[in-house]
Amino acid sequence: MTLKSKLILDQPLAAPAADPLKPGQALAEDDFIRLDDTEPVPLAALRPRRRHRLWASAIALLLLLLLVDSGLSLWQTWQQSRLLGAAWSLALGLLAVAALATLWRELRLLRRLEQVGRQRARAEALLAGAGSGQARPLCEQLAAQGGLTHTEGFQQWRAGLEQQELDGEVLALYSRLVLAGQDRQARARVLKWSGEAAVMVAASPLAAVDMLLVLWRNLRMIEDITQCYGIRLGALSRMRLLRGVLHNMLYAGVSEAAVDMGMDLLGLELAGRLSARAGQGVGAGLLTARLGLQAMDLCRPVPWQGDEKKQLGGIRRALVDKVLRLLTPKS
Repeated sequence: MTLKSKLILDQPLAAPAADPLKPGQALAEDDFIRLDDTEPVPLAALRPRRRHRLWASAIALLLLLLLVDSGLSLWQTWQQSRLLGAAWSLALGLLAVAALATLWRELRLLRRLEQVGRQRARAEALLAGAGSGQARPLCEQLAAQGGLTHTEGFQQWRAGLEQQELDGEVLALYSRLVLAGQDRQARARVLKWSGEAAVMVAASPLAAVDMLLVLWRNLRMIEDITQCYGIRLGALSRMRLLRGVLHNMLYAGVSEAAVDMGMDLLGLELAGRLSARAGQGVGAGLLTARLGLQAMDLCRPVPWQGDEKKQLGGIRRALVDKVLRLLTPKS
């Protein structure tokens, strides 16, 4: 036996090649690859590139260079003229104090909005559970923060409480008696702004300009709604609230919006009463109303209970009647 043949005999036999699948052949379990046998993909390969870190580093470096350059320029001004250096120092000091005060105010308002979100999450947890004794201190804290302790609804809520009530019942009673007044004020503002948006789009031929005006008025509407619930907005808190409202409208309320709008706007009776331009106005008004209701939902410290959330129907009917009254010629 030669050396070459000995080496060939010493090698392990290779597994026979699998026969190609035939048309109509059933697959067996061995024909599939088990997920447990595959190598896991590292998480670092799945993460997208974080380009915002590069932008943040560049902006931070630019601000640092501007600060250093301003300091050197101020030092040179002091060397040339003490009076001019003192004036520049005073101006920069006042600017820094104003900037820090604005930043402190924005952070405080943002913290207040985040506190409302935490209180709402706690209320949702209490509503989902079956405990007792924790909802009453939460409701009293909410009333104190909103300045509702002297209202008639709060007094009725306190008088209607019993000793052994569940947390869900306490929160439902608080929502129905105490928060109902704030809901009425916010709902009136939603109807006001949405009605104006509907009439503006329906009566004006400049649709693009009207939509820009509607967008600006929607921001004003959101600010009015937050004031109804005792929340003041700054730039950061306004952006945070608007992002939450748009997130809920895009992801949480799509099917609900389609059902609600389809039941009325696509109905034969309503379609026969509205013209094309009036229908566009009602659509813009309904979008504004839904935006306002989502803002109410986020600003409310206790979630809506039962039929409290079904408020778009009344606003929709009021919008249609208002547009029809303004666009229908009087005989």
